[in-house]
Amino acid sequence: MWSCDRSESQRRRTGLNGGAHEPEALYDRVTRQKHRWLKRAMFDCAVSSSEKCFAYLVIDRLNCVTLDCWPSQKLIADQFGWSTKTVHRVSFALKRRGYLRVNRNTHGSYRYAPIFLPEDEDKSGGASRQDCPPASDRNVHESSLSILINQSSPSAGEPRLGRPPLTMTSNYDKNQRGLYERELARRLGNNGFEVLERLADHDDAIVERLCRAFADGKLGERELSAARLAADQLPKRWRPS
Repeated sequence: MWSCDRSESQRRRTGLNGGAHEPEALYDRVTRQKHRWLKRAMFDCAVSSSEKCFAYLVIDRLNCVTLDCWPSQKLIADQFGWSTKTVHRVSFALKRRGYLRVNRNTHGSYRYAPIFLPEDEDKSGGASRQDCPPASDRNVHESSLSILINQSSPSAGEPRLGRPPLTMTSNYDKNQRGLYERELARRLGNNGFEVLERLADHDDAIVERLCRAFADGKLGERELSAARLAADQLPKRWRPS
């Protein structure tokens, strides 16, 4: 169905299914969302100067695959000359204002995810107007990973908060997810499936985002490196032998 030897540039020009448009890299799309989110925070008079500093740090350290970051409170405190109590207070102030999601891991550390709005994703419409979203696929997607979707995952049940809205035409086919995962695992290296399983265990939406980017020819080495980095800092899930 696709050639794994197809060059990166050709994939970006045509997409896996031969679309006529030149797809936008996942990294570039997230960069646009980051800039618009940060601009909203910076121009909000209700946001304090400390909160704006924290917002910049979140965007500066954001992982383009998981759409969050995980610097320790001590590292943040040292960077800004704050106490860890100030870090906690400032981050939760942004959460109350609707700019940030703050999740605490089981081992006590925090993950920070900006809450993107639909307009953060939109591109300026040209003469040919923007692409319409595809018809919804009612088929249940099937993953090849030996893991069940965790209903308590950070983005489960939350409509688009902190996740990119799907407003562009996509070549992604949910029924082919297992095939996308196999190719992703190959490109991620020898432990590719372990990387995908650890990401899916944290939040299955991350793996689906990677599969969608791959199907649309938007996945480059920057995104793969971000996925490896995110998986490395996630705890391994114990599995019975």
